[in-house]
Amino acid sequence: LRLLEMQRQALLMFTSCGWFFEEISRPEGTQILRYAGRALELAGEVAGIQLEMNFLSRLAFAPSNVKLYQDGADVYRQLVTSARVDLERVAAHYAISSLFTNYPSHHRIYCYNARQLDYQKQAIGSLTLAVGQVELTSEITQESEHFVFAVLHLGGWDFYCSIQPFNSRLIYTNLKDHLFESLQQASVSTMIVEMGRGLGENFFALPHLFADERHRIMQKVTAETKKRLDQLYTQVYRDNYGILAAFQRDDLPVPQELQVAADIAISHRCLQVINALEKDFEQRQATENNLDQLLAIAKEANHLRCQLNIPEARQTLESLLWQSLWKLLHDGDPLTAEDDTRFITRLIEVSQQLNLGLSLDRSQELYYNYFHERLVPNCLRSNSIDASCPWPMTQLKWLLLLGQVLKVDVSIWL
Repeated sequence: LRLLEMQRQALLMFTSCGWFFEEISRPEGTQILRYAGRALELAGEVAGIQLEMNFLSRLAFAPSNVKLYQDGADVYRQLVTSARVDLERVAAHYAISSLFTNYPSHHRIYCYNARQLDYQKQAIGSLTLAVGQVELTSEITQESEHFVFAVLHLGGWDFYCSIQPFNSRLIYTNLKDHLFESLQQASVSTMIVEMGRGLGENFFALPHLFADERHRIMQKVTAETKKRLDQLYTQVYRDNYGILAAFQRDDLPVPQELQVAADIAISHRCLQVINALEKDFEQRQATENNLDQLLAIAKEANHLRCQLNIPEARQTLESLLWQSLWKLLHDGDPLTAEDDTRFITRLIEVSQQLNLGLSLDRSQELYYNYFHERLVPNCLRSNSIDASCPWPMTQLKWLLLLGQVLKVDVSIWL
């Protein structure tokens, strides 16, 4: 299986896009070098031969146009060797991500099967410790190894992980007891010393995780920090609202610290209301109340000249607008068409008042297609309404007015 995988990687290294460009450090060139590196690694495992040094000497003749990389050999050292994946790194990935994911006894990590043999996690204050055993098996080569791991999260971005092949159950039990005893004493230095003594000095941290999982954990850790900062900025804004208003009233430059606090506090409140709007969107009265709150927030933000930089809020409003329009056009009740079109119009107006840069393109396309495929041939082309037209003449006016709000040219029909 290793020989077959070596041959597959040797074929992959000739992927055509890797040879198109003038710069060897581009993603395409780097990727085919990674294929080559894996082939060399497997050759070493199977035959015990060292081919990498000769390969690097050849790569040195390929110059790079980027100052950071001198030549192909440097690209290989910086971008290929550092990205190499072995079972030990997969074990580190499993250990660190287990702090944020409740893994089942059997779990798949890309092309590896992970079988959890033992696991214990405990948190005290800002410290979290996990110790366990995992058996990893490659789906490609079927190679398998049994690891012991310990991972310590010191809070924020600080992770400290040690990995070692399993030796004996007694050694593992003693290590686990010593580490959790150190955790009870909240002694970081003692835990790190015990991890080094029991598992070796080869440590892993957040950068060693695979990119997708690393980004997920980064977002999760950052979310906690952002939550505390939102609360802090909101308090600063509330305590200094009078000062802000006075500066604006007298048309004086607002101190940057106070303006930033106002921008973040109002953006945070706006996002909370928009999340509530999305949650209660099927309840018309609750939705109207949320729109009233958003309108008040827009007035407050405009009065204090705040910049609401919340793209997730814009995306939510665009999605709700599209959903409301689709429901009106395809499942709408002609008896409530006037109220429904007024509601959609208000949703657009509130969104525009918030200055979030709302994009109407998806809703415009939806309206435009429905208008020309359904309304024009069935309802508008003759003096009398076709039997297939679902809209009474009195309601067509509201649909056409909605087209104007969406900036679709319906003037001749209106």
